[in-house]
Amino acid sequence: MTIRPLAIPVGFLLGLMLAQDAGAAEDCFAVLEPVTSLSYGSRYTEESQNRSDIDLEANTQVNAALGPIDDFIVDLTQASNLALEGGANAARSANCVVAAIAAWAEADALSDLRTMNAQISSPSRIAGMAFAWRQASTVATEIDADTRSMVEAWFNRRGHAMAAYFDDQAPPNASRNNLRAWAGLAAASVAEATGDTALAAWAANTVELVACQANADGALPLEMARGARALHYQVHSVGPLVVTAAMLFDDWPDLFSLCDGAIHRIVGFVPMAFADLSIAERIAGERQTYQTGEDDLASFELAWAEAYLSLFVDAEITAFVEEYRPLSNSKLGGDQSLLW
Repeated sequence: MTIRPLAIPVGFLLGLMLAQDAGAAEDCFAVLEPVTSLSYGSRYTEESQNRSDIDLEANTQVNAALGPIDDFIVDLTQASNLALEGGANAARSANCVVAAIAAWAEADALSDLRTMNAQISSPSRIAGMAFAWRQASTVATEIDADTRSMVEAWFNRRGHAMAAYFDDQAPPNASRNNLRAWAGLAAASVAEATGDTALAAWAANTVELVACQANADGALPLEMARGARALHYQVHSVGPLVVTAAMLFDDWPDLFSLCDGAIHRIVGFVPMAFADLSIAERIAGERQTYQTGEDDLASFELAWAEAYLSLFVDAEITAFVEEYRPLSNSKLGGDQSLLW
């Protein structure tokens, strides 16, 4: 990636921001109290063999646990993007992000993931925070060496714990499907933020592991086994695969060519499948949520296209995503045109 040059009380933020004045601190977004522990079950019914039938009550519980964290990441991303855009408030926005993430790092947030579902859903959140830190830390004027060291050590702990979980404990499918792809993205984003080469290598291995499962048409078998949500999860896999491979391109330029261009096939499956939704229906054996109206393809699901098109000329992808621009996803670092 190329980067271009319980609310925590304001008093606490001031301490972390060192010399930042009170007026500037008041302009910072409210910071969610650091979440150390997460514990929740599956969104899906116990009877759902392919994990496609949502349990409404369980889904509400998962959203209640993750929703505030996701809102926090949106705030971090918006502020870090503002910092990269420059202007009179760039440093202030960056300092707010630094202070917020430092508060979470000091509390050792996300260190107590008590259930399998908490373990497999946390990587995309770690990725979003690491992207925000990387952006803000290049602009911030009020970040000392001790704070930087503390935050980067926290990111590395979270990254290595996540990698160990997916290597040794994750369920067989989760260790190879879109969830593993998001873990690879988190590893790459932490590696970019901290310089951890072991995590970068793990991310590269993850891209190969997941992408090389693709069929000749680009369909990912583990996602196509998800019944009515097969295409939804196929799309959900593309973002982390493409962005991780693009982030690692300088050191691992062959990731896109592995397995006869598996990532290119996976990318190409998206416009093909949406041009004819019966393709995914035939592979999955069920009508897709995009056919029934339960899902609509959203701009954030295609945010990966900017990274892909920064490396490859592809008229079909360019035309397909045009109506969805601008492309942004907080877990991919926000405004993709700003980053690629």
